[in-house]
Amino acid sequence: MILFAYAGNMNVEKFAKTVPSAKKLGVGKLRGYNFAFNSTGDDESAKANVVKSLDSDAIVWGVLIEYDDEDRADFYDPTWSTTLKLEPALCFDMNDNIYHAEVFVTQPHAITTHLLPYDWYHDKILKLAKNADLPAHYISKIAIMPYKTDPDEVRRQRRLKKP
Repeated sequence: MILFAYAGNMNVEKFAKTVPSAKKLGVGKLRGYNFAFNSTGDDESAKANVVKSLDSDAIVWGVLIEYDDEDRADFYDPTWSTTLKLEPALCFDMNDNIYHAEVFVTQPHAITTHLLPYDWYHDKILKLAKNADLPAHYISKIAIMPYKTDPDEVRRQRRLKKP
């Protein structure tokens, strides 16, 4: 199986702690989608999501991760089905080789347009994108997306210190 990761799962080393067979295939792109912070988080903030787009130039950059089929149960929690679903998607690597992958997408009822991501989460996504060697122009687009300061200072400090 192949996962197209565009948010927290881009940290393949961390992902491999849950899914031992996980191997980074490389940087990938998901055409026909936009990156957005519009998935409703439990902490009253927005989390990352990919949204289908009518724009033929729309691309989300991320990481292609290969893993054994048997390991799928190690990272897919059935309780997520209330907010997330794995959708099949055609992805491409830097050489435009095609991969049949899956991507986590927020279900429509869990999408919000009135929440922003917290500063620490926004920062985390930027760090993961840089560490994954995603294109600089794409990282710049994420960097200018609005965010808000987490009002829970204890949580904020704890999350800002996480690698």
